[in-house]
Amino acid sequence: MKNCPICGQPRFGEEFKCPKCDVFYSQLDEILFDEREKLAEKTLKRRLKVILAAKDHKKELLLHELGSIWKNTPLKTKITLLTIFAFVFAMVVGV
Repeated sequence: MKNCPICGQPRFGEEFKCPKCDVFYSQLDEILFDEREKLAEKTLKRRLKVILAAKDHKKELLLHELGSIWKNTPLKTKITLLTIFAFVFAMVVGV
């Protein structure tokens, strides 16, 4: 769609919303905008912005970000990391 469905503002470039009335140009644009936002939430830059914007940086980092990283880690990777940790712990304690 080349014009806004409400105000008729012409579309410039790859915009998804009308700058005047903040309405999506089409339903496809709304879906694409949502997908882009979901991908942006997973980037390191976005996570750093969330941590720096929080009042308690340490709490935000430890509780939310590291927790979400651990939740999204595959099971095989978790088992491997725990095995390595147990091996290193056994080697240190044995000395």
